[in-house]
Amino acid sequence: MVLASGLLVACGSGSEEGSDQFRDQTKDPLLDFGEEGSGAELSQGEEVVRAFLAARGAGNWSRACAQLSREMLDKIEHLAVSSTNLGDKSCPSFLGTFIRLSAKERKETKVEAGGSLRRQGRNGYLIYYGNGEVVYAMPLGREGDAWKVASLSPQRLG
Repeated sequence: MVLASGLLVACGSGSEEGSDQFRDQTKDPLLDFGEEGSGAELSQGEEVVRAFLAARGAGNWSRACAQLSREMLDKIEHLAVSSTNLGDKSCPSFLGTFIRLSAKERKETKVEAGGSLRRQGRNGYLIYYGNGEVVYAMPLGREGDAWKVASLSPQRLG
């Protein structure tokens, strides 16, 4: 019995974790990007993506912008300054003026726990099940000890 228990532990329980859990739904190369992040990184990535999607869905652009990476904020600022005549060139003003979400996009706020955070250097992707068990990937950027959202919308995989 001890030998059988040892073999089960060595072989795993059969349930897939990390990016492997998505391989039946997609063959997307992001599943092999970099390496699997730690459990703490995954939790943090899920939290920041949930907060961003909830704020985006509610049209709370100040809260949404607070979840964005510095690189993404710099791109938004550059667009606001060089391509608009907005008086207020801040991220919330720019997004509030130019982002129009469909009813479906406003409702797409689900980030199921237990996804995968793939990382390489300061770049990463949170891969997760969203609404309707659809697999998504949200680009992330590492800033200090925190992951930040590096895109305005997730990418649907597979």
